[in-house]
Amino acid sequence: MGAMSSLPPSSKYLQQAGAAVDDTEREALTKRLSDAFADGRVGQDDYMAALDVIYAARQLGELVPVIEQLPAMAVEVPNLVQTSGASAGQVSTSRNILLPAVLITGAILLLLVILAVVGVLFVFPVFPG
Repeated sequence: MGAMSSLPPSSKYLQQAGAAVDDTEREALTKRLSDAFADGRVGQDDYMAALDVIYAARQLGELVPVIEQLPAMAVEVPNLVQTSGASAGQVSTSRNILLPAVLITGAILLLLVILAVVGVLFVFPVFPG
């Protein structure tokens, strides 16, 4: 019996180990690996070795060593949730948020001034009719 895998038993890499590796699978794994390498979460030697495995693999089961490394190495964080650099409990003011906030606040204030002027004109008409 082979070594125990850290992958869940339901993983397609274990359940369908004999299935062929398609180009979509290869590209997805290469992207995850490249992202991890670019972020410094994978060293060059590990990166090159994993690429060799990805491109040499003919069956999903052959990708298990690479897949077992990827969850810890390449956790994708949506842009909405990425850290701002501020410590926990601190608020980070980003120019990406500040400019729209100022513009929206200015637009609301301008609208309130226009409504106030129009309201005054209804109460005190300039040209009584």
